[in-house]
Amino acid sequence: MVERAVAGDGALALPTGPHWVHRLVRLNEWVRERFWSIPAVLVAAGVLTAVVVCRPDLVGLGADWDLGHVVRIRTADTMLQVMASSMLTFVGVVFAITLVGLQLASSQLSPRVIRTFIRSGVTKTAFGIFLATFAFAVTALAFDNVDDAAAASRTVGACVAMLAVAVVVFIIYVTSTMRLLEVGWVITTVANEARVAIRRSFPPESSYVTAAPPDLDDTPQVIHLPSRDTRGFTGVLGTVLGIDRPRLVRLASTHRCVIELVPRIGEYVASGGPVFAVHGGNPPDDSALLGCLDLGRARTLYQDPTFGIRQLVDVATQALSPAINQPSTAVQVIDRLYDLLLRIGRVPTPTGLHLDTDHVVRLVEQTLTPAYLLDLAFQEISQVGASSWHVTRRLAAAYADLSRESPDDWHPAISRLRESLEELSRAQTHAAWADGIAVQPDRLGLG
Repeated sequence: MVERAVAGDGALALPTGPHWVHRLVRLNEWVRERFWSIPAVLVAAGVLTAVVVCRPDLVGLGADWDLGHVVRIRTADTMLQVMASSMLTFVGVVFAITLVGLQLASSQLSPRVIRTFIRSGVTKTAFGIFLATFAFAVTALAFDNVDDAAAASRTVGACVAMLAVAVVVFIIYVTSTMRLLEVGWVITTVANEARVAIRRSFPPESSYVTAAPPDLDDTPQVIHLPSRDTRGFTGVLGTVLGIDRPRLVRLASTHRCVIELVPRIGEYVASGGPVFAVHGGNPPDDSALLGCLDLGRARTLYQDPTFGIRQLVDVATQALSPAINQPSTAVQVIDRLYDLLLRIGRVPTPTGLHLDTDHVVRLVEQTLTPAYLLDLAFQEISQVGASSWHVTRRLAAAYADLSRESPDDWHPAISRLRESLEELSRAQTHAAWADGIAVQPDRLGLG
């Protein structure tokens, strides 16, 4: 269940913090979501290296320096030609085979494997290093002035160094890719990203400040996305990836109003859909408000920790499908889900209220109840895995542990999930129900 964040006599709210922190987090997410970002920088570095080696005068360096080792001019030309002709072929073959392997793995594990591969810094760095080596060789050949001993020495030294780096990176890349093909590494990677998102979105109790609850109008001014399409439909529709909270709070404080985010982070908003509701004061310009909204093609984790839970549940349900039938994978997912929910239960439930520097609530977001989070994490797995004792016993253990370690307001939802699991298990495993084997709490599941 999603709740609108309002309060009674008092409310716990969060200061928004400095704006540069949000920009830094968003920049990091932008780089990780774009496969070309790091390779583009490395290719530019490869071209610059070729300029420094072959034409140092273009960057203000002297042309009489070398690496202290005399080589033949023909050797430098030969190495450049070999690097230029072989590296691009090497890159194409390696990544073509890798993508085929990842496609096969995604059909067995989860489509999330591809996303993990694209976001991997090792993958981007390897691709960039290989292309940078190729760009260096082609640029050096284009200058065609390796005609003295000093230039030949510099060229051969640079070739050897770049090839050595490429070999080391290739070994690291193969190791990393093999790990991405293992379901345990995929689950761990997604869970680690979810933990980081939870740490950002569920701050400790010490971060909250008591403030007067906001006055929300019954008929606020609603700000909509543009209904007229733009090129690429940028800014007119898409999934809400996040918002610029410090900027929104600053706008609301300047205009003496309260801004409410209508959709939840991670929701898809259609063209012309509502995104903000402005309560009281003098509403800011629509363009200023829409500039604080980050829309994209698909959900990400940087302000949406529930997406990490959703990804793990997808892996578990696919593993429990009749075509795959791997309950041990689902048990590994339940282990991580239990850990994530335990982390959430140890901190206060977010109120969705954000303060300005005068301790006045200026931004309101929707919040999630514990029941919603528990249903998101376990309900589908219970439905699909009710026939597997391995899964039901691990779920029973997770419910028992959460009952002991979670706050009191979580207990009704946990009890409901436990009763649902017993009913589903009774319907699927009649013979085992009499002895209680199917729902006996066991952190290993069944073996």
